Amino acid sequence: MTSCESAPESVITTPSETSAIAARFRVDRRTLLVDRTSIGVQLVCTLTDLTLRFVAEVASAAIDWNPGWSLVAVGGTGRREISPGSDLDLLLLHPVKATSREIASTAEALWYPLWDAGLKVTPAVHSIETALALGDREVISAVTWLSATHLIGESRVSETFADRSLARWRERAKSGLTRLFEETARRHQRAGEVAFLLDPDLRDGRGGLRDVHVLRYLELSAQVNVTESMERPFAEIQAVSLPLIAARAELHRLTGRSGDRLALQEQDGVASALGHVNADALMAEVSSAARDIAWTTDETIRRVRRATSGRGPARSAKAHMLAEDLAIVDGELVLVGASSSDATLLVRAAAASAQHSAPLSRDCLNALRSAAPEMPTPWDERARSALVALLGAGAPAIHVFEALDRYELLTRLLPEWAAVRSKPQRNAYHRFTVDRHLCEAAVNAAALKRTVTRPDLLLVGTWLHDIGKGFPGDHTDVGIEVVAVIGERMGFSTEDVAVLCDLVRFHLLLPEIATRRDLSDPGTINAVAAAVQDHDRLTLLRALTEADSLATGPTAWSDWKARLVDDLTSRVAAALRDAASDTPSRTRSADHDALLQRARVEGCVVFAVTRESDNVEAVVIAAPDRTGLFASLAGSLAILGAEVVSADVWTTDDGYALDLFRVTRRLGGETNWRKLDDLVNGSLDGRVNLDVELEKRAKSYARQRMASAAEVAAPSVLIDDDTPELATLVEVRAPDGPAVLYRVARAIAALGLDLRTAKVATIGHEVVDAFAVRRIRDDGRKTKLEDAVLAEQVATKILAAL
Repeated sequence: MTSCESAPESVITTPSETSAIAARFRVDRRTLLVDRTSIGVQLVCTLTDLTLRFVAEVASAAIDWNPGWSLVAVGGTGRREISPGSDLDLLLLHPVKATSREIASTAEALWYPLWDAGLKVTPAVHSIETALALGDREVISAVTWLSATHLIGESRVSETFADRSLARWRERAKSGLTRLFEETARRHQRAGEVAFLLDPDLRDGRGGLRDVHVLRYLELSAQVNVTESMERPFAEIQAVSLPLIAARAELHRLTGRSGDRLALQEQDGVASALGHVNADALMAEVSSAARDIAWTTDETIRRVRRATSGRGPARSAKAHMLAEDLAIVDGELVLVGASSSDATLLVRAAAASAQHSAPLSRDCLNALRSAAPEMPTPWDERARSALVALLGAGAPAIHVFEALDRYELLTRLLPEWAAVRSKPQRNAYHRFTVDRHLCEAAVNAAALKRTVTRPDLLLVGTWLHDIGKGFPGDHTDVGIEVVAVIGERMGFSTEDVAVLCDLVRFHLLLPEIATRRDLSDPGTINAVAAAVQDHDRLTLLRALTEADSLATGPTAWSDWKARLVDDLTSRVAAALRDAASDTPSRTRSADHDALLQRARVEGCVVFAVTRESDNVEAVVIAAPDRTGLFASLAGSLAILGAEVVSADVWTTDDGYALDLFRVTRRLGGETNWRKLDDLVNGSLDGRVNLDVELEKRAKSYARQRMASAAEVAAPSVLIDDDTPELATLVEVRAPDGPAVLYRVARAIAALGLDLRTAKVATIGHEVVDAFAVRRIRDDGRKTKLEDAVLAEQVATKILAAL
């Protein structure tokens, strides 16, 4: 192989000849970029052919190609994807024994004519060994070499390099794939989403062209059967990527630059060049392609990671039961048994996926798409709780929403979602499409759910606050109408639907007033107070404002704006307190009043159970009021395995209490309600020790329950004595678990406090309990706590119980 080790005997130094070639190329390239007969993908193909012919022609004229030397195209150039702004990725391969002078002179003779022609060349000069060694150190180089294509010189050298590059990639695939996945994650973090950003990076973003290349690298690794891991064949994904290739090519041609971010101001021109009716049509096509690419890339990477981690196949993994029909197997959420007839299955599966950070398995998604029953109208308590749990899971909910949307399941939960899917917001203030903005805002709201008394309304209201942007007309006015329909369909009460509509109606009120009006003007404050009506709405709007702003863009929320909004909120809160009176009495149904009357006549605990749906039962209990009654009721329900999803308490002036619980069961089955009377009365008269019985229940619960992967904050207790009501508000937030409600209620009872009202809700993995309590003075009067020491004792006692 001595001939292969020698440098070219001569380097032709005929600048006039290469200059003439370059001049012709510049004219031909300029003509092509002006000519509109080749657009989009065809432009890329034509430009690639023209450019590679020119490179070969210059290389032939500039160098005598002796054995051992070759020029290969790598990266995007090797894949024949040259856009008007692309760099040329070229690798000059030289013999091992070539001198540095020979290498330098040959490289200069090759690169300078290309640069003179106006091409952006990313040149590399290596022997086969040094190129492979570079690939061992840098994963980007390793994958760049995988597209090596011979251009000119000794073809055997090019073929040897391509074969050895592929062999090296496969030999070191495990470490190489790990580094590739890490680099992909960093790239996604840096460039953002293609499908959901208003100015997407078509190449580097998640769902962009580089993700298509990643799938190709995975396919070439041969470490696992990537074809089985991929939801769709690679050839289909390549075809899916064509709109991105076309948009990138026309973006480069339009701007004359190499940037790959499709900015808002360029979208009209690119849309026109590609024959779209408008920029929205272009971006819908781009978003659709990117969704497919991102989903396939994420799922394939996840499956390849699992296949190369040493874990066995999913079918042999142990199942962690979450409910009678849901389990986690090998990190994925799956359906158990035959397809369930439970109409809440879809939303419960979605909530469990987000709460446990366990992606919905492909089989699960297909089964839900083909067999899941339609959602009931109206939704029951279990379905609403599951939706709130999904929204309250925070960031993990994003991937779940993507999965549901991809499998056409999200519109089963919310038909109106089709109107906002991939819909751009045509202003520079926003950074996301409408659908992603709503999801991101809900994620932000999840972080603020402890700041409001009704986190369920905050989460749902935030998720829907801009739904009107999918319909003609003013998005706020239309949104109010749409949310009224949605809220009623989801089974919210008339009062709660009114709050949801107000969150839409006033979602821009606080930031607009805070930044544009004089906050020292009493008229301004009174006008806002009149609009929001009560303190609960005000705190909901404050949280929605922050969640919405953070999801809008980097300039939409700042310390300055937060201070203004907080100042406005505190002034309006003071005005509402000044105008408030005692809490108006809540209405009860005729059935509730009849049960109360029965308790008065019989002088004991009476109850009624109504099945509201297949999964939710309403338990109404009336009894003579006494300290510890609510705790006994909550503990008895926990022993029976009835999980409280919401609770409400009334006390009457004549000394009776009415307690309404909505309950469900985690693992199905029927509740033995006949035992409730014995448990409640037995606990009140000392015959039943609830703590002992609950300890037995807790052991069983621990065997069934799988720890959640979601982040759950530590318990907290807020005591607010400065309320307009004639009672002190005790608000408890804590991770859900067995008998949490009982333990809190028992702690309150142990201090001898009077429980006036209680509002209880379960938000995913967290319980949100609000109790209005009063101290009983020596003269029998019931008042607020009005004692900092006592308030501290209440908080300490509850936290200790938790």
